[in-house]
Amino acid sequence: MTHQFGGGSHKAMIGEVGLAHNGILFFDELPHFSKNILEALREPMQDNRIRISRVNSKVEYPSDFLFIGAMNPCPCGNLLNEHLECRCNELEIQRYKNRLSDPFLDRIDMNVVMQNVKADDKASFTSKELHRKVVESHIFAKKRGQDSFNAKLSDSDIEKFCILDDEAQSALDMAIARFTLSFRSIKKIQKVGRTIADLDSSEVIKKNHLLEALSYRRRS
Repeated sequence: MTHQFGGGSHKAMIGEVGLAHNGILFFDELPHFSKNILEALREPMQDNRIRISRVNSKVEYPSDFLFIGAMNPCPCGNLLNEHLECRCNELEIQRYKNRLSDPFLDRIDMNVVMQNVKADDKASFTSKELHRKVVESHIFAKKRGQDSFNAKLSDSDIEKFCILDDEAQSALDMAIARFTLSFRSIKKIQKVGRTIADLDSSEVIKKNHLLEALSYRRRS
C-alpha cells in the first residue's frame, strides 16, 4: 500500500496516487486490488488530496487525477459474452462484485458496459473529430465563466452552471423517485449531463442529455 499511496517508516514519501496528480490513474482488473487500497482511494477521489501521517511527520499531497478502472463482469470474464459460456456460479460472481464497496463505486461518475465487437461496427467519430469536439466543449464551458472541469464542480457551481430545462428536470425528478438516487449520485448525473450538453453546444441540459447521463449511472 505504501507503493500506491506513499509513506515509509521514517519519511513520508509520495506514492503512485500522488504522482498521478494532473494526470490519469488507471486501475486494470479493479476487483483484484486489495480492499485497503480501494477504500483508501475514496479520499483522493473525493477531496483531490491525500494525507499521510507518520510518527514524525504529516504530509498532504495534491491528487487531482482522472481515475479510470476496468474490470470483467465476472471472474471468468464471459458473463456478458454472446458467444462464450460463463463458467462462474452465482456465488462466485457476487463475491467478485462485492470486492468493490458501494461508497467506493459511488465516487465514480460514469459506468460503461462494453459490448462484443461486431464485424460491421464503425466508429461514430474519428480521433481527430473527437479531439475537436472535446476542445470546443472546453471553450464552450470557459465562455460561460466556468473555471473548473465539469467533474470538479462544487455544489454551488453545479447550481450555477448545470441548468436543466423543464423536461430534463422532470426526467431527473422521476429518476430520483424511481431509483432512490443519493445526493452524490444526483450531482454526478447533473455534471455528466452538463458535459454531454457541452459536446452538443447547448446552453442548458436538455432531456436527451439528461437521459444519456442517466444511462451511465451504476447498476446494482
